[in-house]
Amino acid sequence: MTTWRFMDEEEPREGAWNMAVDDLLFQEAEEGGEQAPTLRLYGWLPHCLSIGFHQEYREACDPLYCRTAGYDVVRRPTGGKAVLHAQEITYAVIARQDLPPFAGCSLEGTYGLIAEALAASLEWLGLPVVLTRRTLPIPPRGGAPCFLVPSEKELLAQGRKVVGSAQRRGRKSFLQHGAVPLHVDYEELRRATGQGREEAERYKAAFAGVADLLPGLSARAVREALRNGFERSLKAEWDERPLTDAERARAEILKARRYGSALWTQEGPGGAGRTAEA
Repeated sequence: MTTWRFMDEEEPREGAWNMAVDDLLFQEAEEGGEQAPTLRLYGWLPHCLSIGFHQEYREACDPLYCRTAGYDVVRRPTGGKAVLHAQEITYAVIARQDLPPFAGCSLEGTYGLIAEALAASLEWLGLPVVLTRRTLPIPPRGGAPCFLVPSEKELLAQGRKVVGSAQRRGRKSFLQHGAVPLHVDYEELRRATGQGREEAERYKAAFAGVADLLPGLSARAVREALRNGFERSLKAEWDERPLTDAERARAEILKARRYGSALWTQEGPGGAGRTAEA
């Protein structure tokens, strides 16, 4: 058994805060201040479009539509494509690469272990899933959302992707976070990402929310399932520890300087670098 830090955050928060906390926990693991792996569960308010670390802002989203719809836009510390965070539970795993249960694992190895824990979570809910790689008849376009882009060991239920994840690796640790949508609004997703009208039906065929496949499923049930699945698959014991006052203060700084910055969101690392030089 491995003792994990467990953070089940019932109150949804804005995108800039969510990304600042994930980044903070990753930095703490890199610095050696936190040795235990962490599982964090959280939500988003207002709804938010997150874009990948390396994405071009105007290719990844429609800024005018997002502003009109009341969506935040935030740039993640991880790669991948855009995700519209609305009716979902987001998970984040932050862990050392040199300690159990991920000691010696490659990117693919850590991704695979977490995928197995997610599969156990969904099966606990009664949703059978398979771990596989999809093939698409038409390759996704440059601004395609995360859930449309194939990846290794995808979680498919009834042939559709139900979890979208991205990972960042440092020298000593990694951060992987991902969306477990309850429901997907395909029309809103294609509008927020600036895609054509024809894309909504394509999205519907490729991915789905877990409550779309299991009607009546609650967010609370998904949270409980994630805890149960990680516990069973990765032999986790839980140490429930919310953010400390010191961690909150550091997260506020990260939010102000990076994730809440329009320059960072729109221009990414290059914009942040110019800010530091100025």
